[in-house]
Amino acid sequence: EPTPANPYRGDRHTRQGWEVAVKFRSLGYSLVGMVSLLGLSAPAGATFIEVGDAGDSTATAASVYGANRIEGALNANPFGPDAFDLVDLFRIKIGQPSKFMASTGDGSDPFLIADPVLYLFDSTGAAVVMNDDADGSQSIISGLPAGFGSGFYFLGISFAGVEPTDGTDPLFDVFGSGDVLSANALGGWQGDPLTPNFDIPGWYAIDLVGVPEPGSLALLALGLLGAAATRRKRTATV
Repeated sequence: EPTPANPYRGDRHTRQGWEVAVKFRSLGYSLVGMVSLLGLSAPAGATFIEVGDAGDSTATAASVYGANRIEGALNANPFGPDAFDLVDLFRIKIGQPSKFMASTGDGSDPFLIADPVLYLFDSTGAAVVMNDDADGSQSIISGLPAGFGSGFYFLGISFAGVEPTDGTDPLFDVFGSGDVLSANALGGWQGDPLTPNFDIPGWYAIDLVGVPEPGSLALLALGLLGAAATRRKRTATV
């Protein structure tokens, strides 16, 4: 079997350096992540950073509220138990269906996955819409099909070549028209990644439009944190 091309070229991209980057990225959960874990909304303009593995089913999907950007990694720990983590799934709330957009960028960032695919499912896990390569090698979901309104949805991202199924049959015509093939709920994933070097960590960023503004509870929580910090500062200067 031929030796695969070494993706860790140059002093800055050694395997050791990549592993360190993976560890720090996995630890990088921010206030936004904590707010989401508490079931609150993220501040407007905030980024939700994946903590550990976001999961690939409706039961294990990470919940994202209010953030307009999601950052994470597929196969974030290729040398450990999460090897072959080819899909991440997030539970999001769409507040403005006509303005909703999910985009993986313009492909200009060399550190992001070169050919990701985006999938959207309704609150039950049924297929809604997908996109692959709307913008060069990048993917964009723009608007919702007729009949779909505001509410909770599941947004998935995968390497190219990996498709959702109902446990047996594909939910979308991934390698053709992209149309929905089945009304059944998401039951698993199948296929082989077409992305070169998929067996190393692949970062991704999903920009979101049309998601709700932060809720009053989140604003209250952030306000209390700010008030507490101000009080501590005043106490320290007395």
